[in-house]
Amino acid sequence: MNDFCENTVIQPGKIICKGPALCPDDDTMPYPRVCAHRGFRSIAPENSMPAFGAAIASGADEIEFDLWYTSDGEIVSIHDSKLDRVSDGTGKIYEHTYGELLNLDFGIKKSDTFAGLRILKFEDILAKFAGLCVMNIHVKTPGDQGEYDPALLKKMLSLIESYGVTDRCYLMSGNDAFQRQVGRVAPHIRRCQGAGPDPLKGQIVERAIENGCYKLQLFKPWINRDMIDKAHANGILCNVFYSDDPAECREFLNMGVDTVLTNDFLRIKNAVGAFLSEKA
Repeated sequence: MNDFCENTVIQPGKIICKGPALCPDDDTMPYPRVCAHRGFRSIAPENSMPAFGAAIASGADEIEFDLWYTSDGEIVSIHDSKLDRVSDGTGKIYEHTYGELLNLDFGIKKSDTFAGLRILKFEDILAKFAGLCVMNIHVKTPGDQGEYDPALLKKMLSLIESYGVTDRCYLMSGNDAFQRQVGRVAPHIRRCQGAGPDPLKGQIVERAIENGCYKLQLFKPWINRDMIDKAHANGILCNVFYSDDPAECREFLNMGVDTVLTNDFLRIKNAVGAFLSEKA
């Protein structure tokens, strides 16, 4: 468990702290926000401790990370279903045990500087960063179809509860079956509607409404002002994936986007800061 600030009390699903160490909860933290996509991945390997730590140290309101599962039931952070792009391993993530994955290098593909990085478990991320930022948790399923394994979902939800981050996280997925499953078994856990397969991307607002999500994550180029306005009219906040360009980021903010995901955190954080200063 984290070394929280003095006078911290952890209750099921909630952290109460009188000191300055914790970030505002998801209801209190203002918009617009910048979300560090897979951490500060322009300077460190994605979904790694250095990437998350650099983003939070640079002032990230949110971090985004991806969760897959291993063949022996561990929940780990990696974007792709395959190991090849981000490690020196091969094959599907869910065809390996956690022990097998620990033998792989998840830093060397970024640069020699990060050689030796190991894959993170979901609990590793929570143990280090719970309460320090809002967590946009992208839950991956093969083909973005079908419900999640009930035992693994129970484990995931239990970790969220035990680390007291129910008010500082949300589960994001383009899998409508998963969205309905979480809404059914854990309605108190906030959810973000992902874009899903191409034929459904333009219907993301309607799907978010139907699935009872409180956020949605628009996917370029399936984004326009009408979609954002309709989402807002139904009480749904809007993320956009993604922008690394300050001028494009400003366009999204002018359209009413609430949170911009980026791979280049500091550049976009500064762009949002300049936008807000001009509007003040």
